[in-house]
Amino acid sequence: MVSAPDRPRRRRAADRRPEVLAALRENGGFLSAQGLHAAMTQRGVRIGLTTVYRALSDADAEGRLETVHARGAVKAYRYLPPVHEHHLRCRVCGVGVTFVSQALEEWVAQLGPRHGFADVRHAVAATGTCPGCAEGEAG
Repeated sequence: MVSAPDRPRRRRAADRRPEVLAALRENGGFLSAQGLHAAMTQRGVRIGLTTVYRALSDADAEGRLETVHARGAVKAYRYLPPVHEHHLRCRVCGVGVTFVSQALEEWVAQLGPRHGFADVRHAVAATGTCPGCAEGEAG
């Protein structure tokens, strides 16, 4: 019996899920599976579109993603951090900090029921100019 030549074993979608989620998290916004696949392959990651679809579907079923239906009923995904966070990021250099706002949490808690929504989740990404970059602009 002749054995098959040694080839690198292909990883299953479940094995690639962390990689797919990391790429989605780095994007920071909503992306379709096709858009995420294109972004990953553009960065040199060799991954199949079906693998991206499966990884996103599994992560969505686990509640790790926020989904919306974009134009043409295309599903778009956004990464949800495992711990609830808000971010303030510099538009110039990209440095960021996390913050907590009790007033924001209270407002969101009232927002859903006021409009008949349940299980409301949110993510806040505020932008500005950090002190270092602001100093550079002034000088």
